[in-house]
Amino acid sequence: MRFSRRQLIVSGAAGAAVMGLPKMAFANEITDVAIIGAGLSGLHAAQILRDTGMKVIVLETADRVGGRVRTVATGEGPIDVGASQIGRSYARVIDTCNRLGLQLIPEDRDLLGFGANLGGTWVDPKTWEANPLNKTVGDERRINPILMGQSVAAKFNPLKEVDDWLDPRFSNQDISLRQLMQREGYSPAAIELARFSVPGLSIDGTSMLRMWQEETRGGIDKRLQQSQAPGQRDHPFGEANDHNLIDGLASVSNIKGGTERLPLAMAAELGDAVRLGRRVVQIAMTAKGATIACADGSSVSARFVISAVPFPVLRKVDIVASADSALHRAAITQMPYANTARMYVTVDRPFWKDDGLPASFSTDGPIGMFWAIDNHTGEGAHRAMVVMVGEAGKAIASRPCEEAQAFVLEELARIRPASVGRVRVNTYKDWARDPHQLGCGFSLAPGQVNSFARKMTDPWQVMHFAGEHTRRLDFGMEAAMESGERVAIEIVGRA
Repeated sequence: MRFSRRQLIVSGAAGAAVMGLPKMAFANEITDVAIIGAGLSGLHAAQILRDTGMKVIVLETADRVGGRVRTVATGEGPIDVGASQIGRSYARVIDTCNRLGLQLIPEDRDLLGFGANLGGTWVDPKTWEANPLNKTVGDERRINPILMGQSVAAKFNPLKEVDDWLDPRFSNQDISLRQLMQREGYSPAAIELARFSVPGLSIDGTSMLRMWQEETRGGIDKRLQQSQAPGQRDHPFGEANDHNLIDGLASVSNIKGGTERLPLAMAAELGDAVRLGRRVVQIAMTAKGATIACADGSSVSARFVISAVPFPVLRKVDIVASADSALHRAAITQMPYANTARMYVTVDRPFWKDDGLPASFSTDGPIGMFWAIDNHTGEGAHRAMVVMVGEAGKAIASRPCEEAQAFVLEELARIRPASVGRVRVNTYKDWARDPHQLGCGFSLAPGQVNSFARKMTDPWQVMHFAGEHTRRLDFGMEAAMESGERVAIEIVGRA
């Protein structure tokens, strides 16, 4: 299924004159729209607005574009350490790749079979129900221990449409996973297992509405996938790709050469409208315009501003408004961000053939998950990842970077002694350490959908909000593009 979403029909959208700007430092440049952040959302908004005839300037703090799209060159080839997966329903991303001549290829990241290490003991999920370590009760005993949190979330998801999570009808579901499990009578043992498999920030830190939004949206991609071939592995984390092509696309595709080629190509189209190394320190705005001051002493005056950076980054910017907004202040200062830290490695020889344990595994310990990637031969070198999210992702970020990497290898060796001497690190990425992102993805704490999430994407005077954290319907890279399109349409409608 492919369709165009980039076509934007507008009339009379020539750039509006800048007027009534607040007085502060000398404005080096004047533009129609100043965009803060050169990730996918900011670049996509800039492309659409420029196509309407508006002048845009994109200010990016870093020395690179892409935001959480990042490809690292390694001795094993390019590795995407950020966004990489493109589903068949990612219409905006696919259209942009086609327009820019970027080739989409089937993702080759099928995971080998999973086991579990709980409390330092190896357990077989297939025989977990009868395992004496299983302290859950009743029907809980049959749930795969490494999927307890996901299983409960899926079972009680009341949402039918992708925007239901914002519907006030579901306001009483703006609770944590722990609260949900307690309400539904789950045992303390089941709740404890859910701590290590919660699909969010933590069992207490993420609203169920936020979890269910992503699950409901993910159902669209599942419906676009073909049924798995007989005998194909059913992976617990959705990493088994259907490589059969529909309209030239696998169920999950990647960009050949690395996902970072997408924002680089988008920025190249925009030319000198994209300004790197321009850290915004203040936004001063009225109802008629704004002036954006940068740390290097430069400034830009604009009729409209788009904030396309994560809220933890925006918190560091002094926002001065002639009309304050308590709701926007609350969203910017309170919205939590989850972390993902990953170590990308090469396993020279499959050590799982020596110790007889599953190649991939999940643990309740500090390194979270080990994903062994099928090389389709079973012999020789394999790619693999240590994946730390949730509580594990938060904890590892508290260690200095080099210490964290050494710790991960030591913990892997402790759990899997057969891995010693067979694992080579290719690269390591901890998104909480990235000063331009300060996390891997947004979350919403229990109660925050009700308190501000429904209205936080509304403009605040002349400032509009984009980025995947402002998603309404989509997720992943498509959510970033969705938000860029949304704010562009908002601004065109006001110009």
